[in-house]
Amino acid sequence: MAKDSPRRGDGIASGLFWSFGERMSAQAVATLVAMLLARLLDPADYGMISVVTVFVSLCNIFVTSGLGTAVVRKPDAGPADFNTAFWLSLGLAAVLYGLLFWAAPAIGRFYGLPALTAVMRVMGLRLILAALNNIQRAGVQREMVFRRYFAASLLGTVLSGVAGVAAALGGLGVWALVIQSLSNLTVHAGVLLAVGRWRPRFQFCPARARYIVSFGWKVLAADLVPGLQQNGRSLIVGKVFGSAELAFYDQGSKYPALLVDNVNSSINSVMLPAYARVQDDPEALLGMLRRSIRMGMFLLGPMLVGFAAVAENFVRVVLTDKWLPCVPFLQIFCASCLTRPLETCCHKILLAVGREAAPLRIIGAVNLTAVATVLAAAFWFHSILLMALGNLLVTLVSLAGFMAASSRYVGYRLGRQMEDILPSLAVSALMGVLAGLAGRLPLEPLPLLGVQMGVGVVSYGVLSARFNRGPLDEMRALAARRLHKTP
Repeated sequence: MAKDSPRRGDGIASGLFWSFGERMSAQAVATLVAMLLARLLDPADYGMISVVTVFVSLCNIFVTSGLGTAVVRKPDAGPADFNTAFWLSLGLAAVLYGLLFWAAPAIGRFYGLPALTAVMRVMGLRLILAALNNIQRAGVQREMVFRRYFAASLLGTVLSGVAGVAAALGGLGVWALVIQSLSNLTVHAGVLLAVGRWRPRFQFCPARARYIVSFGWKVLAADLVPGLQQNGRSLIVGKVFGSAELAFYDQGSKYPALLVDNVNSSINSVMLPAYARVQDDPEALLGMLRRSIRMGMFLLGPMLVGFAAVAENFVRVVLTDKWLPCVPFLQIFCASCLTRPLETCCHKILLAVGREAAPLRIIGAVNLTAVATVLAAAFWFHSILLMALGNLLVTLVSLAGFMAASSRYVGYRLGRQMEDILPSLAVSALMGVLAGLAGRLPLEPLPLLGVQMGVGVVSYGVLSARFNRGPLDEMRALAARRLHKTP
């Protein structure tokens, strides 16, 4: 197999180091803030913000999906491309915000939440900030200078967390969540403007816009379909089962999603431009793909399995008993996210080699499955638990589709795929069994949670050293290179 050049390998290793450091640091702070806010606020506050977030997130997909990726993917992208993409994104954000502002009263009446109108009109300002952040992040990805993004993300998470917790302590209720969300993006944008090389200019090139839109709409379509499916599920939950059940459902999905998004984004934000640089070298491309999947599975597998094993004690200790109804949702979403590194890495590499249509077909099948399970669970069985379980079937369809496509277009055969994901899954499953058995000890919830976490960490390390040394040695080598690298 062809090896990456030292320069390319160092760049990827450095990018992975800073990107993973940024995501893990931000995750630690964001998780702590989420826990504090869950203790301070009522499920009803989360129910309202969940409904608002669904509509804002749907609009946000149009603003952030595709345009930034098109600039990263373009071989000769320059300032004119970044400026054109920015004005396209900002113009779209302004139009969508206007629609949200106008529709907010009707949405509030539909869900029986009059206070939702003001919350949505303020929360919708995320779209304007997201337009700026999206193109700035594309510049960071293209140049692979992830150290800058590290500072922006961490500072934004910390300051917005402080603002959100202070607002919750001040009795502002749902507005604490709005303040946290908007302040995060505001700080993020300000830091990237201060340290980044690109600045928005009044420049718009129609020819470049045609290329950006031509490439970007395919990425948008691929992101929009799952976005509609995921957010549509929340809309149905909120209407059919009520905003309180929506709060438990969303709280159960939030923590697994936080783990998945942080690990996947740290790897794929680095690997997408890396894939694009070697798209004409099949051996190097396949090597990068396998490396990113192995690392993703090695990191994400134990987090999700371990989280599912300690879910009940975690909720009792951290979120308090008022959130116990979210435990089964949390465990189901942990299971449904286990193979996400393979799915997302294969998705990225298909984009990098110019096979944008393949993910569209797969995602179409995935979302037809998702829609069928949601409608059946909500209107036939009237079971919110079955709606959550439907995610497992959706995951199987997605996994099969991306495995087949990567085998066909990239030469990533089934045998190699199994080699890359099964060892980490098997070791994670055994670790989860041991942590679950430890949870039967006759202890109070807090010390019992500590015992379970200790058993999980130690057993995963020992089992990985014995049965899954490849990714463990790779992680050690990466850390060693960073620690011994001279300035």
